[in-house]
Amino acid sequence: MQPSSMSFLQHTMRLVRVAFAAALASSAAHAQTTPLLNEVHTISATGTAAPVEHQFTLTAAGQYTLTLTDLGAALQPSAPVASIKLALTNGSSIVGTPLSAGGTLQFNGTPGTYGIHVVGTPGSGLGSGSIGILVTDSGKNQVAAFSDQLAVPPQPVASSQDDFSDTFTVQNSGAYQIKITDLQFPQALNQGILALTAQGSSSLVATLDISSNPQQTVNLTSGVTYSVFAIGVASSSALGGLYNILVTSSADASITYSKTRVLGGVSDLGQLTLTAGASYSLNVADLAFPAALTQVGAVVVQNATLAAAQLAAGSAPFVATTTGRYEAYSLATPATAPGVGSYSVQVKPQSGAALLSVARAVTAVGNASAAFSFDTTIPAAGAYVANLQNFSFPLALTSVSMAVAQNGALVGALQNGTGSVNINAAAGPITLLAVAQAASGSGGLFDVNLTGSGSSTLLFDATQAVGTYFVARKITVTSAGTYDVSAADVGFPAPFTNFDVAVTQGTSMLGQIASVGKFSFTASPGDYFVNFMAQPATSSAGTYSLNVVPKPAAPVVTLSASPTHVNSGGTTTLTWSTQNATSCTASGGWTGSQALSGTFTTSALTTATTFTLTCAGPDESANQSVTVSIDAASGGGGGGGGALDEAFLLAVAVALGLRAYQLRAGTSFRD
Repeated sequence: MQPSSMSFLQHTMRLVRVAFAAALASSAAHAQTTPLLNEVHTISATGTAAPVEHQFTLTAAGQYTLTLTDLGAALQPSAPVASIKLALTNGSSIVGTPLSAGGTLQFNGTPGTYGIHVVGTPGSGLGSGSIGILVTDSGKNQVAAFSDQLAVPPQPVASSQDDFSDTFTVQNSGAYQIKITDLQFPQALNQGILALTAQGSSSLVATLDISSNPQQTVNLTSGVTYSVFAIGVASSSALGGLYNILVTSSADASITYSKTRVLGGVSDLGQLTLTAGASYSLNVADLAFPAALTQVGAVVVQNATLAAAQLAAGSAPFVATTTGRYEAYSLATPATAPGVGSYSVQVKPQSGAALLSVARAVTAVGNASAAFSFDTTIPAAGAYVANLQNFSFPLALTSVSMAVAQNGALVGALQNGTGSVNINAAAGPITLLAVAQAASGSGGLFDVNLTGSGSSTLLFDATQAVGTYFVARKITVTSAGTYDVSAADVGFPAPFTNFDVAVTQGTSMLGQIASVGKFSFTASPGDYFVNFMAQPATSSAGTYSLNVVPKPAAPVVTLSASPTHVNSGGTTTLTWSTQNATSCTASGGWTGSQALSGTFTTSALTTATTFTLTCAGPDESANQSVTVSIDAASGGGGGGGGALDEAFLLAVAVALGLRAYQLRAGTSFRD
């Protein structure tokens, strides 16, 4: 008996240790639930005002009021918005009734984070689109406050008109010169006007006209914040224009505020720092990918002055007059057919590396293709591989091409198709150019990336959609495992007609869904893109929610019967426990909802019966069955040993169940 008893004890302790390890694993799985991505975001169509979004946090439950104010309507002359809508969200749910105009939204708040989403269209009046948002509690105490501008952001192919607003604060009271300058690149503007007003005031401090009254001296007050409103109009959207707004002190000519604005086909290439008296060259090249341009040029600007101009492919030497920040701008016009092209611009000192080196792809106004430019940096000179992938999701692109540019020249190209191109690159800036076209009425997704030669390690990776609303979010996975992606349509200001979500890494698509739903993907440590593509139904904007979390551990069900053999008319006791489950349902020889653990005594059994318990978890379900057999009738009496063994086994099962319960409840024990 002693060896048998020791064997049973060792077996029991092994079961306890297994249960303990399972409980620890379950606890670890549940601990790793921090979202990799959790957002509610409003997107809008190209060419419309960018949505305004803010978040604020409530720390106490109560009644709150959100007030939306059209600040442009208070200007003289009045400049109200053409339309405006606001929704308040908590998670993926809309709180209260969205506003369809300025006004107040009252809501019962609970502790947590809330999102504000505003969409609208500026009016035609000067300064239209300025809005204010205020959140107060029941005692009218400020909880959050925001001021914004509903405005159309710069687009790959912009309009011929630029509507601009900004603010600056004066440090010293005195006389200041307000100036608006037409930089006449690539041509003179048709119209340019500027208005200056103190915030909170309904009167204008200054009004300027770019042709008849381009500058004015006014007195400004220390500590006051002033609002600048400007409109520039070019003769054509294809060529566009360039102008500057400058505020300087009359006392010492110091610059208080400076902003250069682009119109139409003019592009902002970025900033660089030059040294007074040093010699530089502005270099412009037509890369002829996928076809030659009809016009290309670039300028270097400091505030309201052109420092250098090169209005065709070639090089223009120049000397910097002052030390400080300069800005570079370009213009490129593709040929009518195929309507796409590319170019490069460099600003180089007499010796050494370029201070600015970029390449850009462009499309003609109204062309069906879209052009994209992705800038990155090569860490060291050597052999590299540029990769292009047409994911054919949700539909295949009709065409997509890629080229790689560095130091003012192409170093590789891949025409119309998925694949790779080997390149030899120097250390420093490099640009991946892409031109793509989606089928009419549909959208598609592609990826460009860069790896070392003979390596799968991504040095650069970018996804881009064509022909649809698009958002790409980069997430970083630090622990290998399976992850859940959930997407939902919030329905503000209107539901989407459809939307698609895909997770990609380099040229691999790891999972996708069409419309509302959930999918899982398996990932090792690294960076991934969650790509959202959509088309609103009856509005130029829509709101979605996206959530990426580690996949919850699968449920585990343990079910046993004691005894498993009974005489006809006898009963048995079912004992069960679960892990990672949220609900359980019985079937077979028993029915109905059951607790996550417990015991159950059956009714009298006359035939062999199978009992099944199915338990659901956050993502999936699991089940286990046990069958109780009916023993054949036997004559004579039996000893009590069998009954004692069954009672002993039942006691052990109950003890193990109690241990499992203690583990789930977080209590400790000694083995």
